[in-house]
Amino acid sequence: MKSKLASLLLIVGFALGAAAIAVAGPGPQYWQTMRNAEQFKKLKPGDKIAYVCNQCKTVSEVTIESAEQAMDHCKEGATLTCPSCKMKVKVTLKGGRNDPPVQREITYTNEKGEECLFVVKASEHK
Repeated sequence: MKSKLASLLLIVGFALGAAAIAVAGPGPQYWQTMRNAEQFKKLKPGDKIAYVCNQCKTVSEVTIESAEQAMDHCKEGATLTCPSCKMKVKVTLKGGRNDPPVQREITYTNEKGEECLFVVKASEHK
């Protein structure tokens, strides 16, 4: 009898744990990954973006204060700093040098050239 009760409690515990994982956090439609200059041009002062740092595993919200600040996120060679771990990352553009800027993908890399951060804009629907 005790083993049946223990088994039942174990199954219920796993089911509740699986349900919690399934609904934890925002869905993929919540985040809009910012990968090209056109997306940054659309930002207005007061818009919020987030740095998702793969190094320290954090999401840090940043408020856009000006169009110039927004465009700094897509200038090749510029640097950004993760607000949480203070790591500096470099803006790099993927694609051919002769490709139009719209076709070049923005990435943020560490000193080893590995992609380590990305920028997202939260959906208007919260």
